[in-house]
Amino acid sequence: MMRRYPVVLFLLLTFVFSLPFYLLLNLSFANAEGRRLYVTGLMWGPALAALITCLLARIPLATLGWRWPGGRAAWLSYLLPICYGLFAYGIIWITGMGKFSTEIYLPYARRVIGLPEAPDGAIIAMMLALQLSMSFVLNAVMALGEEIGWRGFLGPRLVQRFGFGAGVLFTGLIWAVWHYPVLFWLNFPGDPPKPFAMACFTIMVTGLSYVYAWLRETTGSVWTAVFLHGSHNAVISLVFTLLTVETGPITVYAVDEFGFMLAITSVLMAAWCWRQRARRDAMQAAPTGAPS
Repeated sequence: MMRRYPVVLFLLLTFVFSLPFYLLLNLSFANAEGRRLYVTGLMWGPALAALITCLLARIPLATLGWRWPGGRAAWLSYLLPICYGLFAYGIIWITGMGKFSTEIYLPYARRVIGLPEAPDGAIIAMMLALQLSMSFVLNAVMALGEEIGWRGFLGPRLVQRFGFGAGVLFTGLIWAVWHYPVLFWLNFPGDPPKPFAMACFTIMVTGLSYVYAWLRETTGSVWTAVFLHGSHNAVISLVFTLLTVETGPITVYAVDEFGFMLAITSVLMAAWCWRQRARRDAMQAAPTGAPS
């Protein structure tokens, strides 16, 4: 099985390595620092599973996509969550589904920064700078554990087996389901109905999987997925969601990873990536010139 069914082995190992952290996150009364350690352990489960699968199945570790993607692709991966966050939340703010405000973000930033006498503007600027730099780095380190597994190992093999459309769909659904044991016990921002929140999260993750896969395939590098994932985790909930206050019952249904706006945005981005890939394939298939 190890050599004939490496994907099955990877999924089994991922479950085995994730299970202790599922239990700790759902059963323990750990404080925020303890839960962050548990989350880090959980996120590195797919990486351990991928590395052990490669060793047991004699798959070269180079296939996980370690090559540097280039500066332009790296910056694109970092900036994408900021751009689609601005798009999704910009619509929320403009339409009145939620209101842009610092009334939640500012007290949070003051607690983190710890400078009670500093002006409000300075606190906000410092907090944003730290989130876009240090928080991104920390989240990228955590995301590396997931992405070695999902986009380094699993995604390319499912695409090879089932084609781009189905392979990325399966990868996205597996990625979403892997989160379920933790999400099921969470209190979502604003506390929308749990089935709605988890459905929106699944659509968002699956849609974004096409963006991850397109970048991975285009650059041959897992680092694009790492930077995109790290940037997303640094800015979506802790910047955009905290800068949004409720204007009515619809707000909790629209915001964060569990609202419909990011789900819709991810589907639009998936469609764009699909079109770009189809255009590239058509150009590669077109004859380069008439025979002489």
